Amino acid sequence: MQSAQVLTAAWYGDREVNLTFPDGWDLNVIGFEERPVLTEDQRRQAFHQPIGSPRISEMAQGKKSAVLIADDLTRPTPTSEVMPFILEELREGGIADEDILIFMGFGCHRQMRRDDITKKLGEDTVRRIRVKQNELDDPFVYLGETSRGIPLHINQWVMDRELKIGIGGTWPHGTAGFSGGGKMAIPGIASFETISRAHGTLKGGGRADNVENEFRLNSEEAARMAGLNTTVLTILNDRRQITGLFVGDVVEAHRAAVEVARDAYAIKLMPDADIVITTGYPRDHDLKYGSQGGWPMRHSQPEATCILINAGTEGVGYHRAGILRGKQLREEEGREREERKPLLRSEDWDYILLSDAVGPMEVLETHPRAKLMESWDEILDFLKQKYRDQKPKVAIYRSSAIAYPRE
Repeated sequence: MQSAQVLTAAWYGDREVNLTFPDGWDLNVIGFEERPVLTEDQRRQAFHQPIGSPRISEMAQGKKSAVLIADDLTRPTPTSEVMPFILEELREGGIADEDILIFMGFGCHRQMRRDDITKKLGEDTVRRIRVKQNELDDPFVYLGETSRGIPLHINQWVMDRELKIGIGGTWPHGTAGFSGGGKMAIPGIASFETISRAHGTLKGGGRADNVENEFRLNSEEAARMAGLNTTVLTILNDRRQITGLFVGDVVEAHRAAVEVARDAYAIKLMPDADIVITTGYPRDHDLKYGSQGGWPMRHSQPEATCILINAGTEGVGYHRAGILRGKQLREEEGREREERKPLLRSEDWDYILLSDAVGPMEVLETHPRAKLMESWDEILDFLKQKYRDQKPKVAIYRSSAIAYPRE
């Protein structure tokens, strides 16, 4: 037997799955180009040489407070690995720990428990620094409209702090082209009204495509209006380790990160594969976000057997924006309740979903065209039966949830 390894269950163990195949099958593992993981000295150097802005320690001088805006578990950013350097810069600039707030800027996502926050920030940071979250019922400060007509409401906890620092990552994004930078303002720290107007009216750029799109430019303008002083952006390998770090101006540092990200996350598709294996990692904490890793299946030949490895440890997932939009629609239409829509079972399926953390009903709700299998041995038995006496070509896409196809 021959084998290949992929990761699953981001933030919940980051477990390795050993995929075995009969000898003679044409096995192809497709991942990002090899890039060295940054050392501690290299990470510190990124803070000492920011792009388009002074050092954080310099900006901190004379200021009495700071807010560090971080993303949540829906993003693979290993924030705990850069947080010590940010706190080091703030202390050097004269801002004490008790005057620092960490704000979880996750827009309309679910509230985080302490263990979630600890995974993201690190135990030592959570013990030392105050943490708040973007609760949509908080007071929001109205800053006016952007030039594209989006009313900008930013969380008061953020606006009350003098120095504002965003922390995130730059990887392919379906709306903004690449994530990070100004997106920390919209949707990260904005109200539901601001988020829904921006997503509902502004044109995006497409995954790993045009970053000068309306949605991103509006978010960057909003970040300027909110006073976001600097941004910290990570680039990762397919094991969620930091291979690039960009610190500086919310636009200039982001564009520099994008230039590297275009190579770092690009992969070469194999459209003639007989078996296509994709991964929701490193965004497979729930079934919906993990589905973003399935995009290579759409580029496969029609008769290919497609498999999505998607742990979905948190189950179906939660997004409050959909709930609030549903409430608005009911009010507009004069309805008191949602129309009941039963889930429809079918014997037909388009792809296999591998997870040992969820059940058939959860998969039916989020992946209605998938067949759930709970172990690789079960899938391998199916494949060996289907390709008996053949030598199929197998394409395994590691960490495809943050990859995109190189032309």
